[in-house]
This record gives sequence, structure tokens and C-alpha cells, in this order.
Amino acid sequence: MNTMSKYWAIVWKMVDHADVVLEVVDARYPSICRSNRLEQAVNERDDVELLLALNKSDLIPREVLNNWIDWLKENENLDAIGISAKERLGTSLIRREILKKVSGKKATVAIVGLPNTGKSSLINTLKGRKSAPTAPMAGHTKAFQKIRVSNSMMMFDTPGVIPVQLPREHKYLLGVMAISRIKDPIDGAWLLFDQFESIQPGKVAEFYEVENKKNSFLENLALKKNRMLKGGEPDERLAAIQFLKDHIRGIIPIYEDIKNPLRYNN
Repeated sequence: MNTMSKYWAIVWKMVDHADVVLEVVDARYPSICRSNRLEQAVNERDDVELLLALNKSDLIPREVLNNWIDWLKENENLDAIGISAKERLGTSLIRREILKKVSGKKATVAIVGLPNTGKSSLINTLKGRKSAPTAPMAGHTKAFQKIRVSNSMMMFDTPGVIPVQLPREHKYLLGVMAISRIKDPIDGAWLLFDQFESIQPGKVAEFYEVENKKNSFLENLALKKNRMLKGGEPDERLAAIQFLKDHIRGIIPIYEDIKNPLRYNN
């Protein structure tokens, strides 16, 4: 059994033992980090409820978040809640919505989602102290754990699943490419730049206060950040690494809008 098959086997096992499946999604890019395969399988069951947690919602405007929540409800009949596990925002609402799904009874919850969406951080926030292991490297959680987060709630922490058909540029956008493992950061930076330009043209240049020219972005960024080679030439490789790190840290304010989604489903 290959790695993807093993990950899916764990997910299905957790779903089989859950009352509620909580799909954690990056609120900045909902259309590309949801799993149609998972959602369809759960919706076909009568014994399991589905709830979406739009995590990292502190990184997008409230209006954009509300538009996504309304769209998911009106168009796909999905309940979604905006949260920020890191900032401890919306987690009380998550508790209430989960228990409402099971009519106030005790609930077992399967937390699923792609790497780097914040599954383990959400568990730790709900519990109130560190329980599930977290790490900046995508895919840190390797096997599921059952964790009691309250007297009325148990949770399974599951490994994130990267679909094999996920385009490489979307892996950069979702931050699932560990920088230490990127052989060509310049290539990765251009892939990320192109994704940003397709979502919000000109926003990257505006954020870094550099000239908005695609072919010279890394050169201009290197000059702006004083990343120079010996001899005074701009170091585009260091600029690319800086750009990728800034994105993973969540400081670049770029996000997709429901009016201009990336339109990729997995």
C-alpha cells in the first residue's frame, strides 16, 4: 500500500468511528484545499455529520470570510465556521456547533484536512494545552491519535492528505512544500508569484513596495531587502527564499475571493 493509500485508510477509519467530521480548510484558499472525495463520502452517510472550519480567518477580511460561509451554505449546503486556532478565535463556536450536530450528546470528532491547515493547532487550542504534536514542516502528524478535549468531546487527529493530482503551484500556495526541501527556490518563488498574480494582480508588488514587473520581481525584492551577491549583484535566490518564508508565515495579505476563485477541486 502506497503512502497516499495509507493516509486515506487512516482517514476512512476515523470517519467510521466519528460522529462529526471537521474538515479544516485554509480560509485564504478554500477552493483548492477542500476534499470533494471526503465531503461526498461523508454526505452520503446518515451516521456522520460534516462541518468545515475555515482556519486562519484572521488573515482575510471579515467580509470575504462571510461571503465564503454564505456561498458554501447556499450552493453546497455545507456548514462552515471561520476560526483562527493560532489566535484562539471562533473555537468556542466550533465546540457549540459540534455538539449541536449531535444534539448535545457526547461527540467523537475526526479532524481532517491538508497539511499546514492547522489541524493539530486546533486540537491544542480546544484542549487548552499542548496535546497533538505540531511542527512547521508539512505532514508532521504521521499517525492518528485519540485525544479527549473535554468531558463531552473526543477527537481523532489525522494526517493531512495531499492528493496526487494537486498541481505543484498549489502546493506552494498552500505552504505544503518545506523550504528546506525545495531544490530550486527561485522556481518555487515564481510559481507562487504567478498564483498570487492570478488571485490579486499587483498585490505582491504593492506589499513589498517594489515595481510591479513580473520578470524583475525577485531582482527588485533582493534590492529592496538588501540581499546582494559579492560584486553588488542582487541575490535572487535569497530573495526567493525570503518570499517563500514570508508566505508560510502568513504575512502577505493575499487571498482568493468567492468572486474570483481558483476553481480547482480535489
